[in-house]
Amino acid sequence: MKTSSPAHKPQRLPLPAAAAAVLLAMTSLSAATPIELGQPYTPTGENYSITALQNLTPLTLDGGTSVGANPNVNLGFQGGFGVRYTNSYGSLTDFGIGLYDASCAPGIQTASTGLNITFDHLVYSRGLSATVGGFGLNEFSTDAAPDRVAPTISIYGNGGSLLGNFSTADIIVGHAVQLLTSHDPIAQTDLWRLNLDALVGGNTFISGFTLGADTHNANGCPMVVPSNPYYFVAVNGGDCAMVPEPGSAFLILTAGLGTLIITRRRSCRDLFSAK
Repeated sequence: MKTSSPAHKPQRLPLPAAAAAVLLAMTSLSAATPIELGQPYTPTGENYSITALQNLTPLTLDGGTSVGANPNVNLGFQGGFGVRYTNSYGSLTDFGIGLYDASCAPGIQTASTGLNITFDHLVYSRGLSATVGGFGLNEFSTDAAPDRVAPTISIYGNGGSLLGNFSTADIIVGHAVQLLTSHDPIAQTDLWRLNLDALVGGNTFISGFTLGADTHNANGCPMVVPSNPYYFVAVNGGDCAMVPEPGSAFLILTAGLGTLIITRRRSCRDLFSAK
């Protein structure tokens, strides 16, 4: 899933501190035994919550519901967050972010599970990224693995407005994914950094995003091969957006000495706390 570049090789980057902390926190837990999490789930010390979704339309990631789903962790690898969904027969199924049959008749309706990340305040897109893993790729890969799903992401701005749906092709063309490691010693899998600022620009207000599965080349589609999902690890960056108060960003006072412009800004904590 290498992004094209003059050297045709993604950069190796150090594992972000947030992702490393999540993985280290899970080292004593078995990756084969998933832990079920509450809905929504807020990682300790983080400024975002995680909500599991099911019945998403692949690529556009609409039409989904959180009812009958919850986040899990450690199913695919230590520190990897996935989704437990309710299948068409009413059974709970531990899974990652991938594709599945959403009807009782196999092959009729393919749906995606997903994880919605919601920040507790607006953040800047500059330097904002998500660590994801479990794609079975390395530095020589040029596309998604034929036996696994590929990622898609929907990004939301101020007020939850949709900034865009980005397919695997969009992510690759936008140079929005970079290899962190082809085999993390803790996770025992490949980890990647998905850069949101490469998709929406570096000076955009972000309220959250949803990760889902793409039907890229039909890879991972249950109608072709069993879906092999990927997993979310952590958010990196997410600096608090300093938003001026409505109606008080610029207070203009006209006096005999001229015009005085006072710009008032409040901290994120003040902006979103009760007055």
